[in-house]
Amino acid sequence: MKKLKTEVKASNIFQFKGNKLQFEFNSSLLDSINSASASLLEGNLARVNQELENAKTLLSKRNQAIRFADTTGWTAVEEYESDELADGSKVE
Repeated sequence: MKKLKTEVKASNIFQFKGNKLQFEFNSSLLDSINSASASLLEGNLARVNQELENAKTLLSKRNQAIRFADTTGWTAVEEYESDELADGSKVE
């Protein structure tokens, strides 16, 4: 639900697709950090660890996309990511 709200908000704010995608990524990362902070206050260390691992995964995947785009361009990254979503594979 949060992701859908973020996408709708982003589509209404940004003129450029790249800015919209970066905003959505940043929002996902911020959600993980906020969830980890709230879980820390509750003393739920397992949840804190889970959210931090999620944030690490998001950052690693984004860095991988940036490296890939630097050599092939963002169009190739978009095609790769759409294929990845279609076949359900996971990038690590």
